[in-house]
Amino acid sequence: TKVIGCVMDVVVKAMTEDYANASAKHSKGAAAERYIREARSIIAGTLKVKEKEILFTSGGSESNNMALIGTALANRRAGMHIITSGIEHASVYNTLGFLSEQGFDVTYLPVDGQGHISLEQLRESIRPDTILVSIMYVNNEVGAVEPVEEIARVIHEANPNTLFHVDAIQAYGKYEIRPKRQGIDLLSVSGHKLHAPKGVGFLYIDERVKIKPLIYGGGQQRGLRSGTENVPGVAGLGAAAAEAYRSHK
Repeated sequence: TKVIGCVMDVVVKAMTEDYANASAKHSKGAAAERYIREARSIIAGTLKVKEKEILFTSGGSESNNMALIGTALANRRAGMHIITSGIEHASVYNTLGFLSEQGFDVTYLPVDGQGHISLEQLRESIRPDTILVSIMYVNNEVGAVEPVEEIARVIHEANPNTLFHVDAIQAYGKYEIRPKRQGIDLLSVSGHKLHAPKGVGFLYIDERVKIKPLIYGGGQQRGLRSGTENVPGVAGLGAAAAEAYRSHK
């Protein structure tokens, strides 16, 4: 999507005026950090979740990788079984291929002629060692909208310990999404689908979820994703989210 005016304005300001490292302890750093805090507050508000449950990433692929690999590694003692659909984005499909190489057992659910999974097949596929189910909200090729609330209900009835990850990259900004109400434990979003810059996104992680970081370093974002924050990108994402959900309030 094209970057819209309000996003461009805040990105340019963050690049040219408040350009410091958001982790720095001086006044310029504090000014940069305010962009991060404000964007996190805006995005948490759109989802009605806690601010600490929003992790900024480089986009949808990283968010999906973090959700899948991070939770798989953190929960592998509880089980090694993961369920997904046969129509997921490559950033889910190929990541699960990697996890298969690490010994995880992945079940791929087929879809019907409308692109929807069978809730009954999902129920039958969930096992005591199923640690994660990953199903996209809206398919990026055929536009199929999966019944995420019904999927969450099936998952948590069959195994209350199984986590539910939703790739919402094609849904966020278009639908009213309430992870707490809908039973979603992890949710991936990419900025360039809603008029924010490329190279920025976020992952919603319910505070109860055990997850391991993929990037280690200086301990930014509570140690879950180290590295100097992309302040202009995050600021732009916050502005885009505010604009997208202005009419949803």
